[in-house]
Amino acid sequence: MDIFNRSSSSPSSTSSDSSSDSSSLSGNKTHKKSDRIKGPWSAEEDKILTRLVERYGARNWSLISKYIKGRSGKSCRLRWCNQLSPNVQHRPFSAAEDDAILAAHEKYGNRWATIARLLPGRTDNAVKNHWNSTLKRRYQIQQQQKLKIGGENMGSSSSTACPPPVSGDYDDEYDPMTTLSLAPPGMGGAGTAERRTEEGLPAEFWDVMRNVIAREVREYVTTSFPEPSTGFRL
Repeated sequence: MDIFNRSSSSPSSTSSDSSSDSSSLSGNKTHKKSDRIKGPWSAEEDKILTRLVERYGARNWSLISKYIKGRSGKSCRLRWCNQLSPNVQHRPFSAAEDDAILAAHEKYGNRWATIARLLPGRTDNAVKNHWNSTLKRRYQIQQQQKLKIGGENMGSSSSTACPPPVSGDYDDEYDPMTTLSLAPPGMGGAGTAERRTEEGLPAEFWDVMRNVIAREVREYVTTSFPEPSTGFRL
């Protein structure tokens, strides 16, 4: 009976041990998560991070985070790349940088990492913050001014446009009713130079032919009809 009791009691003890182990593991995980610090970095943490980066390089973030209590590898990387790196510029943005960001935003939109590569010493996070705090409003004002100027230009161009020619106005030197024409009856007045050129012959040829025909008509009228007594001559 004693052996049976011992054997029957052993599984319960084993199960209790395993449950205690699992509870301790889950407790450790919860404890580790609760140890994470998400607040601002202190000056002492910055000094430790700087020394660790000098020792291990700006790449072994998981290893570095083990020496800074409550800080993850991602938190260490972001702190270094955005604030502590000597390559990061902390001075205010210049006018030239503002113009470069506005021009790049026209081309790339909100791709801050791409825009930051065009500005040495500026991180994508710094460019994004500067855009949201300062340049976004300036960009919106510029766009509104462009739309306003464009509308005014369209209105002024339509008001100053030349009026269409009046149907009764024409050149005094050109009267289609009296101009000599080589066209067959019913084809209207003399054709333009472009029209004559399309027929395969240059415009000068048709001018010469017109003068020849006019001279022949004048000679025919002179020889066929006697001159009047008034002395009028064609």
